[in-house]
Amino acid sequence: MGLRNCVECGKVFTPENESQTMCSSCQIAESKELKKVTDYLRKFPLASIMEVNEKTGVSQARLFRFIKSGSLKMRKPVDEFKCRICGKEIKKGSVCDRCRSKIEGGISDPEREKKRKMQEDINRKHRRR
Repeated sequence: MGLRNCVECGKVFTPENESQTMCSSCQIAESKELKKVTDYLRKFPLASIMEVNEKTGVSQARLFRFIKSGSLKMRKPVDEFKCRICGKEIKKGSVCDRCRSKIEGGISDPEREKKRKMQEDINRKHRRR
């Protein structure tokens, strides 16, 4: 087995097995964050991803990674998000319909079509996760 770079910090390390992607320091830090999240969820089992992120300081990306790997299970659906502009709860994407229409209202037709296709691609990629 050769050397690898840690996906978190970039440090070079020797993996103990083929699937190891993080150095031992980052694995320890990730384990501590997972414990922090599970402790919080024991107290507040119906917390959303946003709430867990805000209260524990663990990034949403890491929370989704925990869920995807099976290390963490949430009782509340993962598809509950907030609009990046106004904060309103939305079911998909990153911007609510109202804010999207405001944004698109200021874009010319060719640009609007390009923006719509980009948003569809983003939504499609998001659904695959």
